[in-house]
Amino acid sequence: MVSKEFHASRRELYKELLEDNSMGFVFSGEEKEDRGDQMFPFTPYANFYYLTGFQQPKAVFMAVKINGRYTETLFIDHPDEMKARWQGITYDKDTVKEETGIGQVEYLERFEEKLPLFGRRNAIKHFYIDIANWEGGFHKNSAQEFAHKVMSCYPYLEIHNTFDDIALMRQVETKEEIALHRKACDITQKGVENILSHLRPEMYEYEIEAYFDYTLKSNHARHAFNTIAASGKNACIMHYVDNDRKMEEGDLILFDLGAEWNMYASDVSRTFPVSGKFTEQQKKLYNVVLKGLETAIAHTRPGQPKNELQEISKKVMAEELIKLGMIEKPEEIMKYYFHSSGHYIGLYTHDVGNDEAVLEPDMMFTLEPGLYFEDLGIGIRIEDTLVVTENGCEVLSQGIPKTVEEIERFMQENRK
Repeated sequence: MVSKEFHASRRELYKELLEDNSMGFVFSGEEKEDRGDQMFPFTPYANFYYLTGFQQPKAVFMAVKINGRYTETLFIDHPDEMKARWQGITYDKDTVKEETGIGQVEYLERFEEKLPLFGRRNAIKHFYIDIANWEGGFHKNSAQEFAHKVMSCYPYLEIHNTFDDIALMRQVETKEEIALHRKACDITQKGVENILSHLRPEMYEYEIEAYFDYTLKSNHARHAFNTIAASGKNACIMHYVDNDRKMEEGDLILFDLGAEWNMYASDVSRTFPVSGKFTEQQKKLYNVVLKGLETAIAHTRPGQPKNELQEISKKVMAEELIKLGMIEKPEEIMKYYFHSSGHYIGLYTHDVGNDEAVLEPDMMFTLEPGLYFEDLGIGIRIEDTLVVTENGCEVLSQGIPKTVEEIERFMQENRK
């Protein structure tokens, strides 16, 4: 995990967002029920974790700034007797205060009484709340319910949503965060090598996926997202997750997978020949995508507009397809190219950030060009996780076999 000093430094940045005479809130989120008698594994809302480091549900972070004086309070739920007995979940105000470094920790039953709205008429003028831009519809989460209640009772308050502000904080990562991504990529590499060592025709996609699952579990890591293991025409389905087809001699299989280590994600795509060797046609098409990726990586440096990297990949791949006689004009690449080429990565696999931004050192994102030829039963995506450095970038997933030669050699030398 990152240190409590890291989270304290993020709260210092949050403090600067708040105008004087204001109150700000970030909610951890709620557990969700799974099939009646158990709960889905809980992951705290990323902005809440980013500020506090606390990972339990129903918690609320409150910051108050009045007449230049700033205070922070973390409100936590009581672990009940059942959770203590059946799940071993025990914590109290003192242990949470020590764990997080937040000076004031209270139980949730004191939440309303501690709000700086009572007995301080007109002291608070600004109300800050964090609501993700994907939240909407008629079903409100706890943060939305609270915001609605506050604004109904105090309509004179000026409301601000801090989601985009914290997203911009998360856009440039610290060395602590990058170290966790690096570990996630190292575990992902081990998982992919385990896949390559066992990949062969007549296996089902889920069977080969299990070798990646084993590696994550044996390294005490989690999946950053559901694994895509898409062979043959399945690789032309962008988010295929059934993973239930039997692979055949001559197939390619596209993997999109990643480990998560202490909340921080990796994201890697590779496309492999099930039989251990590419056909000539597969090799030519694979190298088109690889050239698109490597050219974009070569242009990744401080000062480069992030969104231009996709256009760089697309232009190179179009030129290569023209050479192969598969298209006549660059714009015809859109018959085979269906998604953007990369995204920020952090506490979420597809993390928050401004895609129009100019790159800075310690920004982290993926590049993932892909081409999909449904009539040929071929889908190819190659993706790396990388961090911008002072003079260029470092590819954290570089050790995972990527060139045709590296893939074929590894499979020949290590298949079991």
